[in-house]
Amino acid sequence: MRNSLSKTFYLLFLPFIIVAFSFEPSTKEINLIDAIKVKLISAKTISNGAYNVESVDISIQNNTASPLRIKIPSGTLFNPADNGEQTLILLEDDFITLKAHDSFEGHVSAYCTEASDRCPTKGTPMKMTMNQDKNLIAMIHYLKGKTINESSFQDAVWAISDGHSISNIESFTKEDKAFRKYLAALTKQEDTWYTSPRSVRIDNNGNFNYETVNISGRIDFECEKGASVRQDIYTASGEAIFVSEKYMTVQSGKVTYKFRLSVKGWEKGDYYIRVHDGTNDIVKYSFKV
Repeated sequence: MRNSLSKTFYLLFLPFIIVAFSFEPSTKEINLIDAIKVKLISAKTISNGAYNVESVDISIQNNTASPLRIKIPSGTLFNPADNGEQTLILLEDDFITLKAHDSFEGHVSAYCTEASDRCPTKGTPMKMTMNQDKNLIAMIHYLKGKTINESSFQDAVWAISDGHSISNIESFTKEDKAFRKYLAALTKQEDTWYTSPRSVRIDNNGNFNYETVNISGRIDFECEKGASVRQDIYTASGEAIFVSEKYMTVQSGKVTYKFRLSVKGWEKGDYYIRVHDGTNDIVKYSFKV
């Protein structure tokens, strides 16, 4: 009798257990562009007037009675309606989770891929496509699982898309330095001894104006102990820009020091640092503004 009652109790409650678990809907993950095509969601992407970081405004409406996890894959391009304005690219996967019939409004961090075009106009619609540039694909793959300073992302993209100098990329950590070295090989550029960060000014027509802010790096050389060493700056043609009256006395044969020079307002061109003992050159370091 006892076994019979236990069996009956189990059978009575089994349907309730099954129903309880069936009320926990699984969250389906789907690519944003695919979800739009099959009408699981409605979405709108527009420019907010920026050219990098949180540069694209996005709104999504879940059209289903089930939760969705929307993936915006790295490599997604945001193309403005005006072809004269910059196309932006997403470098890292982004995810948005929506409850049934839920909506979302937020931003996507995308970066300019066309430095010579105009900045996207605020409010302009942006059509999504996928990047096909093999070097941008390679860089995106390299970034996965790494902790790279995001302040380098825009100059990294421009190094690939527009041939801008690797020297514009600042390196703060070992991973940053490895990333810059990787990009130099990818773009077949020299990984310069110096860093030359730039300021970017956008005029009233949306055009970009770039200006190198400073030159910084490490100077290394060898000379006789006790030598009096000076440091001058010249143009590539040999015109003196700065001639130092001060000197330092070398304490050992090997010398290493950090170099930093403000070049804001300088004419664009090639320059070099001349390290000498008052008569003879010890070493020269070239840089570009």
